[in-house]
Amino acid sequence: ISASSTFSVAPRISVPRRSAIRNTDTYIPCHVWGFHPEDITVTWLRDGRVLTDAIRSAPQKNLDGTFNVTSIYMFTPTDSDSGSIFSCHVSHSTLAQPLQVGFPLDVTGESVLETY
Repeated sequence: ISASSTFSVAPRISVPRRSAIRNTDTYIPCHVWGFHPEDITVTWLRDGRVLTDAIRSAPQKNLDGTFNVTSIYMFTPTDSDSGSIFSCHVSHSTLAQPLQVGFPLDVTGESVLETY
């Protein structure tokens, strides 16, 4: 039995974008990387409620045998979304508790269209 088939590595997660422009299609990615085994659950929450319309990439295998995956939540924010707590929640067999990165969404002014 090779040791490589039984190794376990906990995932790491990051959410690089935490702001959005009002009334503009917005993608918020949650990067999850460096984990093994491949089976993992990534869930987006807003104010504690599960968001069902996130999309997830297929797991990518790294040279060291670990995996990466990205979950993206897409939406068009309005002023009422500002300050909502969005969080990326990750469950994996190596974790006693799920990992979670949460942040208050910062909704800024809409992109300005020049009118002449």
